[in-house]
Amino acid sequence: MSGSEAQRERAAADAAEAAATETGSKAVTALALAFFRRFGRTAIAFRAIGPDLVHWVPPGMDAVVGYATPTGALVVAGEPIAASHDLVPATEAFLDYAAQAGRRASFFATEGRLGQSSRLRRWLIGEQPVWNPQEWTTHMANHRSLREQVRRARAKGVVAQHLTHDALEQPSMREAVAVLLARWRATRSMAAMRFLVTVDLTSAGAERRHVVAWHQGRLAALLSLAPVPARGGWVFEHLLRDPDAPNGTLELLVDHTMRALASDGVSWATLGLAPLHGEVAPWLRRIRRWSTPLFNFEGLSAFKRKLRPLAWEPIYLAWPATGHGMRALLDGLRAFAGGSLWRFGARTVLRGPVTLLRVLEWLLIPWTIMLALAPTSPWFPAVWVHAAWVAFDGALLLALRHVRRMGEHHGEVARQGTARMATGVAMAVSVDALLTALQAIRWNLPAQHTRLDLAIVLVACVAPAAAAAVLWGAARRYRTLARARPSVTALQFPP
Repeated sequence: MSGSEAQRERAAADAAEAAATETGSKAVTALALAFFRRFGRTAIAFRAIGPDLVHWVPPGMDAVVGYATPTGALVVAGEPIAASHDLVPATEAFLDYAAQAGRRASFFATEGRLGQSSRLRRWLIGEQPVWNPQEWTTHMANHRSLREQVRRARAKGVVAQHLTHDALEQPSMREAVAVLLARWRATRSMAAMRFLVTVDLTSAGAERRHVVAWHQGRLAALLSLAPVPARGGWVFEHLLRDPDAPNGTLELLVDHTMRALASDGVSWATLGLAPLHGEVAPWLRRIRRWSTPLFNFEGLSAFKRKLRPLAWEPIYLAWPATGHGMRALLDGLRAFAGGSLWRFGARTVLRGPVTLLRVLEWLLIPWTIMLALAPTSPWFPAVWVHAAWVAFDGALLLALRHVRRMGEHHGEVARQGTARMATGVAMAVSVDALLTALQAIRWNLPAQHTRLDLAIVLVACVAPAAAAAVLWGAARRYRTLARARPSVTALQFPP
């Protein structure tokens, strides 16, 4: 880079700083992109310049810091994008900046260089696998199971293809990608997360590469890559697979992309962070095990291990030595949640995840038994009403189990049937909640007097209402999965 170009970038930095650097303006984003092209070294660096983050330029340094602000804390995406000699000074300047603002600071998903600062402490939170695409052909030759997965996908007619950014912006492709993303998200138990895992295929689109997999004229999977300029490599940022894609589709995409990178002379690539992988603290290993029903950390790590990386690089959470690691971890989780963890939890519950459907089944068994054993008086206005509620809950238990098991089957016909039945069950439980509330108002509340009696009536009213909300969420997910995928002709896009 010439001296005049460096002066122009420094002048732009000074102007942005003078205008107040804590902004998300286009000027600061453009400056962040310029710094990224020069100094972007980590797999998280491209995410750190995203438009959803705030950017701060430390005075007098060749650096930019991208961070989220969940509930007032400042959570940096990785580490500052900076020249090597400015990395630690920029980090410590940001700590001072946060302290002056009265806010906590932390650095989520750093790659280790911040360990040079005596002002920071850190925890290992996972590892990222790396490959050398130049060795991929030999790697495949020695990896029989991976070759077999790729062969299966090809035998099913899956074809991989590079897409230009312009091709991705065509209306038919945009629709196909939107459907793919919706169907992929519908298979996830948790609500959509933000921060480092926001699915963004458009910002700084000229910097990205996209590879897609076609199956029978439909989009089966998409791989979006982001550059890592200082390493001359790429990070596989988003890897999205349609639930009906043939086995081996993702492996075929990875194989196709690694070979293309090798032909371009690339010698470093990563699939990004495998959270909680490696020799993390024992309590983090327990979280990895307990959280499987909602987020399958082990499954994500297993897929990356299956590809047999050349090495695993440690990834850390770093925070000020005067602070608390657990608080820094909670701030990071709030960044991923987009704010309150309680609201994120509520959004997840309202999706009707399969695990929660199973819990509803288990809870319904003792409830139905207690309902059957309860005396008709004073809980029910008549014997036939008592019998009707018991019969309804028994039928509901069978229906819930059937919906859950149907949801585990693949195929368009099975998904459509599951969506229809899930919608019917949600409607029935909604009617149940309404009738229960009416009976409580007209019969139970006037007749009950003790606190225990009132508590039982309250549970009887709240439970079906809450279950209805969960079931409507599950029905929406199943309807999304049953949605027909648009047919797109792969040959209309240049390879």
